[in-house]
Amino acid sequence: MKTPIVKICGITSSEDMKMLSVFPIYAIGLNFIERSKRKIDLKTAKAIIKELPICIGTVLVLEDEKIKKVIDLCNSLSTHIVQLHGNESPEYCKKLKSKKKDIKIIKALKAEEGTIKKLKDYEKVCDFILLDSANNKNQLGGTGKTADWKIARTIVEKSKLPVILAGGLNPENIKDAIKKVKPYAIDINSGVESRVGKKDKKLLEKLISQIQ
Repeated sequence: MKTPIVKICGITSSEDMKMLSVFPIYAIGLNFIERSKRKIDLKTAKAIIKELPICIGTVLVLEDEKIKKVIDLCNSLSTHIVQLHGNESPEYCKKLKSKKKDIKIIKALKAEEGTIKKLKDYEKVCDFILLDSANNKNQLGGTGKTADWKIARTIVEKSKLPVILAGGLNPENIKDAIKKVKPYAIDINSGVESRVGKKDKKLLEKLISQIQ
């Protein structure tokens, strides 16, 4: 079983970042979505990034944001990776790329049958696909609800882009999820929290031990 790379999303403090920095993770997610319980401001984001080892990347999590604001945030935080969780169309993604040539786009989609039909258009203008739970229609990620792994596996097989699996992953189910879906990467949020927005070292240790 190929070991996927790990992204930890919803980091809300520099203290958590210091704790996370010792783990073999590829990237962190900083949430700028207004309705999210894990939303942070620019000042907090800068404090978190200050604690970031050079080997860990930063992903800005956004939803239906104006393109200018997306670019301004990227420039302010010296990052070029964004994760789009809203209704951003392929046209939106194409325009964003034309405005910022070095940007990398992770497009979040639901692990549901209809997503398969959308793949072709998003593959032309995005760099990664992130699959989240389809049963949180009016909520963001971090709900603890698992994605449909059977559909997720089909999408992994059909997608020309690397696929990141999200949705309710935790130390208890992560090994099974990787085995069944075979994603390029995994995105963990609520599954390693002691409370909303607070990452738990013991849960992280347990999760990492399950995938190494």
